[in-house]
Amino acid sequence: MNKEDFFIIDCEAHVMPWEFRKHISYYPATAYFSKPEESPTGKWWNTNPITKERRPKPSDWTAEGMIKAMDDAGIDMACMLRESFLNMSYNAVPCSTNYHTIEAMQKYPDRIIGCSNVGPHLIRGVSNAIKELEILHQEYGFKCTKIYSPEDSGPFNHPDLFPFYQRCLELGVSVFIHTGFAVGGHSEYCQPILLDNLCLRFPELKIVAYHFGWPESDVLNALAWKHRNLYIGMSGMLGPWYYAPMKLAHMVGSIMNMLGGSERIVFGTDWPASPADLSVKAVLNLKIPEELQEGWGYPPISEQDRANMQGLNLAKLLNVKVPTKYQKEISQRG
Repeated sequence: MNKEDFFIIDCEAHVMPWEFRKHISYYPATAYFSKPEESPTGKWWNTNPITKERRPKPSDWTAEGMIKAMDDAGIDMACMLRESFLNMSYNAVPCSTNYHTIEAMQKYPDRIIGCSNVGPHLIRGVSNAIKELEILHQEYGFKCTKIYSPEDSGPFNHPDLFPFYQRCLELGVSVFIHTGFAVGGHSEYCQPILLDNLCLRFPELKIVAYHFGWPESDVLNALAWKHRNLYIGMSGMLGPWYYAPMKLAHMVGSIMNMLGGSERIVFGTDWPASPADLSVKAVLNLKIPEELQEGWGYPPISEQDRANMQGLNLAKLLNVKVPTKYQKEISQRG
């Protein structure tokens, strides 16, 4: 099947326009975004390991650039969020604001879903973060919020954050959390095992753990088996793993084996860090070879599984209406 056959929602796409970011461009840490082709290892994340071809990452992360990438990839809707990265300016100025998302929601109401970022929560003060959360979700229709603890002063399960999670639960806000390795900031603040404490405290709070929890994916899978309010996000990893389809087959196969299906796997790109078109193709091309089914106990991937992962799971989680043109195809999949 083709990308046009699926309703596709991206759970993580970023806006961080140069027009705003230029005001902090003199800080050394921001050079990573001004010259994204350069990385400490000399190898950019999305590099074809055979041909060595690099997929360029745009330095200007605009709503218009995001919409074009979505169109090229066949993505119907995306959860857009601003980036703070306050630590890059020594806690002086963030790289973008939630108003950039508000503008995009108003300009592209059928394409952009508001995902608030009101952090870094502990540094800013949780009560202040809650106040902005209420404004964005009650007055502007945002549907989800992101926790990015690598830039904060503590882990995402810090007790001081519990009032924030409680307010999210009261407002019906799904919480998206960066888990696993962090390129910038403290990776120890976002280890998947920290979700155990959080899910035990808030069993009704809907949580999406970004990035497969990589490289601690098995821990995240086990926690998702334990906690039915925990979803596994694929963002950030699908672009590079487009070039490693067997790796992706292992990752998705192990989740489906553990959870008994695909109903809590969520598609995402992490645009522009990971190319949108490669991310979509990675899932469209995803297959579980017979040797993995027989040797590892992984189930085969059905078209219904693909539809679930690409958008139906997230649409249900965020109460997004699936367009009529997909309803017949969904019913035919059974």
